[in-house]
Amino acid sequence: MAEVTAAPAGRVGPGRAWTIHWPTIRGLLLAWLGALVVAHLLQAGLKPPRLGLTFLAMVAESVVYFLYFAALPSFEPVRAWLRAIPSPHRTIIAVFFFALAAGQLTLVSRRSYPFPSWTMYGRPDTPRTLAFYRYYGIDRGGRKVEVDPAKLFTFVNVAEIASRVRSFGRVLDARKESTRETARARMRDWLLAVGTAYNLEHPDAPLRSLEFVRYDWEYRRGPASEVPPEPLARIELPAGATP
Repeated sequence: MAEVTAAPAGRVGPGRAWTIHWPTIRGLLLAWLGALVVAHLLQAGLKPPRLGLTFLAMVAESVVYFLYFAALPSFEPVRAWLRAIPSPHRTIIAVFFFALAAGQLTLVSRRSYPFPSWTMYGRPDTPRTLAFYRYYGIDRGGRKVEVDPAKLFTFVNVAEIASRVRSFGRVLDARKESTRETARARMRDWLLAVGTAYNLEHPDAPLRSLEFVRYDWEYRRGPASEVPPEPLARIELPAGATP
């Protein structure tokens, strides 16, 4: 008689490696709907969803994620591993993947952090123009002077100064008047600090005014020397700003 050998526990034949576990699928359906609701709340708040291209794209993307997460527990080795780990571990894994899916469906990455959407990395910034900024002051003798904050604040990293200045320059053109006014106030404070620092280092020729300008250079069309400056902010330095 032929010897019959029992298959190792937890192993299934090749034809049954993939099986649909309907209780798991029903749980994933509820989680899928919950992820859609959470993503919508993060993006639009309590406003009802609008049946537009953006919403339909989010639903289509969520269906892809649902099929992917449904395929994992349909593979018997994965399901056997999930059964083998402790129940608290399964809960942590489920919460993690739920947050991951909801974050991927939320296009506002700041609201879904630390689970940002893939679009955060899929939209490269390719501007047609390069924006850079300069400071021009008028000293007590009426001469025009270019001021470099990096030489005045040597204890601060040059890249950090440039990053802060770019953030000021961008919101100076914001649509909301309140945002523009806040940006102008911050820029005035910054220019006052720059002008005061310059006057402390140049007591023989202090500045009486300081202007912040921007250059938008379309580098594919012409040299930077032909770019006209765009004044963004100007202050008159008070007498207290000089030593």
